[in-house]
Amino acid sequence: MTEENRERPWYTGMFMHTNKEGGFSLWLPEGWYQYELKDGRRGVLFSPYPDDINTSIYAEKTKLKVKVKTEEDLAVIREAFHEAIKALPGVEIEMLDESLSSSINLFEAKYSFLDGDVRRKRWVKNIYWGRTQFVIIAQGRTEEDYQYWLPMLYNTMMTVKIM
Repeated sequence: MTEENRERPWYTGMFMHTNKEGGFSLWLPEGWYQYELKDGRRGVLFSPYPDDINTSIYAEKTKLKVKVKTEEDLAVIREAFHEAIKALPGVEIEMLDESLSSSINLFEAKYSFLDGDVRRKRWVKNIYWGRTQFVIIAQGRTEEDYQYWLPMLYNTMMTVKIM
């Protein structure tokens, strides 16, 4: 059976992973594997595979040195977000979006890119408020694997609780 015609994954259960140190919670499918982050990072990384993190959910909340509060701040963040994505090898952008308000700002993208000779697909949300940045990334090791896992990736991306 090829990746294109295999059945969709089955939910056997969901669990809420709470990262108290990071200040967020994620709903994740039962059975996904958690990987430790390096360099003292306070985020999380989960994958449905025990030996491959290229299909995964990554989330991290960080405190910034400065407060994001002006239109100029948002313009700098927007430009950096867009330029970082456009700099990826072989990038094909499906969607760039943003939602801005006086208290919370979201920059979102869906795109595929080349990692060596493999085309991966990614969905990124960067959320800013005050001195806080929250990043959540859903990625598939291939575009087909991303599509296969999308129902579960979608559920996690849409049900984040930030504390």
